[in-house]
Amino acid sequence: MKIAIIADTHVGYPRFYEDSFTQAEAAFRDADSKADLILFLGDLYDTRVPSLQILGRTISFFRSLKTPIYAIHGNHERRSKGTLNPVGLLEKAGAIHHLNFSSAVFEKDGEKIFIAGMGNVPDDLAKAGLRRLSETVQIPGGTFSILMLHQSVKEFVFGEELLELDDLEKLGYSLILNGHIHVRKEALDGRFLIPGSTVITQLTKEETNPRGYYLYDTKEKKHQFIQIPCRKFLFEELEFRDAKLGGVQEKVGGIFADLRKENPDAIIKIRLKGTLEKGLRTSDVILAEDGSLFIDNKLNEHIIRSDLKAIRDMREKKLSVREMSEARIRDKLKGKITLFEPSELFEALSTGPEEALKYLQEKMKAS
Repeated sequence: MKIAIIADTHVGYPRFYEDSFTQAEAAFRDADSKADLILFLGDLYDTRVPSLQILGRTISFFRSLKTPIYAIHGNHERRSKGTLNPVGLLEKAGAIHHLNFSSAVFEKDGEKIFIAGMGNVPDDLAKAGLRRLSETVQIPGGTFSILMLHQSVKEFVFGEELLELDDLEKLGYSLILNGHIHVRKEALDGRFLIPGSTVITQLTKEETNPRGYYLYDTKEKKHQFIQIPCRKFLFEELEFRDAKLGGVQEKVGGIFADLRKENPDAIIKIRLKGTLEKGLRTSDVILAEDGSLFIDNKLNEHIIRSDLKAIRDMREKKLSVREMSEARIRDKLKGKITLFEPSELFEALSTGPEEALKYLQEKMKAS
């Protein structure tokens, strides 16, 4: 049996609204022509309460497909207990089968597949959720079994109290499928698969890889990644050393023009790294973005980190806001200006600009 595995379409995603639909539809349409069964791993929608326009478009599209679809809901669709989420609504519309702490058996041409699903739960409750699922759902012997999840997994995502591959392997399923993580991942000798999202969402370097879905063959126990047509995503890093403002703007503009000329429809992200010339701050670099150009300004990042560390150190010493401010002024002016005492200037400033000016004038006369 051929099983298509799709995840994280995020239809209705505001930043790339039309991409979210066209790329999701491309994945499902292609899977409909190649698979006997489609499994969807959550975050079909980008929001818990999609608009009527978004709901209407998805319901109409899913009704046009012939291949049965089993789905779980993701964190973007999770709602409070007793309320209907949009994936459940699709089931009521007769478009899909929604699994949540439940299971189903799919049979075709004499072959049976057992499918269990757990919709997204908060990360700190995921292990308890799996225990509940194991108590509720029993894997039948001698059947190819699949578990569908939409959770963070420690080996791929930083965080506390996350599921681990060892937790999942012990469950005894033939194949474990997971959504939520937007880049393609494989583990456990191909028995754990994450297909990634069909639309760019986080603008990370990893997302420059192709978008698509997995096609799994239950007889051969093998999978292949099927790439779908999608808008190209380009990620560039530019390194600067003591750069002038005009130099940064000129280089960024030139790189963008070259990339846009070769890829007129591409999404482009440019990350700026390194240092600016003395006296310039990160916030001085203002570059125009649009719906397909994104600037990640990390210039002078070491200075920002140093400032944050200094503030954290002061907090650990339990200094007041005033004491922290005075200490910061004193540190910045050390060995440079001896005309005034930072604590006295701070006191004058806290009273008002006129008092501060008066204080400085008196200090100048005294000198």
